[in-house]
Amino acid sequence: MTSMSPLGVRPSSREGESRRRRLALACAAVGIGATLLAYAVSPGVRHAVGHAAHSVKHAVGHVLDRDHEEHPRSSSPARPAAPVGAKQPAPAKQPAPAEQPAVGQEHAKTGGG
Repeated sequence: MTSMSPLGVRPSSREGESRRRRLALACAAVGIGATLLAYAVSPGVRHAVGHAAHSVKHAVGHVLDRDHEEHPRSSSPARPAAPVGAKQPAPAKQPAPAEQPAVGQEHAKTGGG
């Protein structure tokens, strides 16, 4: 039976396997170190990790919540949060009620009778 690969596969020796294992461990260590360094240096990375952790926590809680069908759902959509440092809009002023003449005083202003 002939091999389908264009390159011949040589049987690996014990030395080759241990060298490959050391190389894989070194690559993993460098990758983990670079990730930890980026987390320590960059506030953006910390912020993204915080969002990811919150998302995972929510998803796991949803999966493990056995009675999630019994919880009422909100019928109104969530409002988007105001940007940090943005001024809150002033509350809307209620319009004054239309002035209506008191009973029996309809003709007092016009002087009619």
